[in-house]
Amino acid sequence: MILLTAFKGRNNASRTLLDRVGGQHIAKALLTNSFDACKQELIESISSCHPKYVISLGRKPVINRLYIETTACNENFCIKTGFDLSLLQDSLKRYGIPFKISLKPSNFLCNHVYYYGLNYIEKNTPKTKMIFIHVPDMKRFQNIDSVVFWLNNFCGELL
Repeated sequence: MILLTAFKGRNNASRTLLDRVGGQHIAKALLTNSFDACKQELIESISSCHPKYVISLGRKPVINRLYIETTACNENFCIKTGFDLSLLQDSLKRYGIPFKISLKPSNFLCNHVYYYGLNYIEKNTPKTKMIFIHVPDMKRFQNIDSVVFWLNNFCGELL
């Protein structure tokens, strides 16, 4: 099982992407744009569907390609993902999807949900692997059809 998450909002590119991806072994969760709510919703989703992988999506307005987040921080404490980044990078390259590996976490909602997701997984379901991918705003998201195609196939490859 793969859990895909994105944030609520009619014009949120992460939600648009989530809405367009699907498959037999994919569960989806829409997270509220609230620090307290999104953390709880993510943890409830992980604990209820017991995924092997969690792929969280969030919108980053100023980018024009995918940003793969490797680390999440809470004040001075950081957690690195256990997700196989080479597997992800190889897949993105095969499909010609532009991306960047981000080594500097943001300080907002996406980092918050990523940190608490990684923290929960580390303590409760260590075999689960989580990754956070920032996507461009819809007005900058020129290759959304290609990303939908890639993500559908990547999820199939993970299982």
